[in-house]
Amino acid sequence: MNLVNIPSSNLDDVWSLVKKDIQEALSYSGNHTDAEFVYDTIKENKMQLWVVWDNSKTKTVDKYYGVVVTEIVKRKLVQSCNIFIVTGRHRQKWQHLISVLEDFATDNNCTNMELIARKGWQRIMEQFDYKQTHVVLEKQITNKKDK
Repeated sequence: MNLVNIPSSNLDDVWSLVKKDIQEALSYSGNHTDAEFVYDTIKENKMQLWVVWDNSKTKTVDKYYGVVVTEIVKRKLVQSCNIFIVTGRHRQKWQHLISVLEDFATDNNCTNMELIARKGWQRIMEQFDYKQTHVVLEKQITNKKDK
């Protein structure tokens, strides 16, 4: 099992494979954006696409296990690698590949990793020494004029 970084120049070669999973992850997390935005942002080299891949399988559909989208976020004092999307099947078989993302982050002068995720990911990521430092809370509001 491998976590393969897809260069933006090869995005079109894999987009049909990952688009549905990306859109479903975005929909599940509140529809703050869509797959087309992610596609465009990767094409602009502002995000990175990773595919969880098992070369031991024969069919493409069986080789594909999931998709990860990362973003290097530059702030005044730190540079972070944000795990924007992580989704797929049989997570237990590939969750250890977080080390590949950490190596990528280190190679790109990041000083930390970050992710905003569903509560269940806290338990999963603790085994890789990730700690809960913040909580993200949301509330949808409507314009008073719309009421």
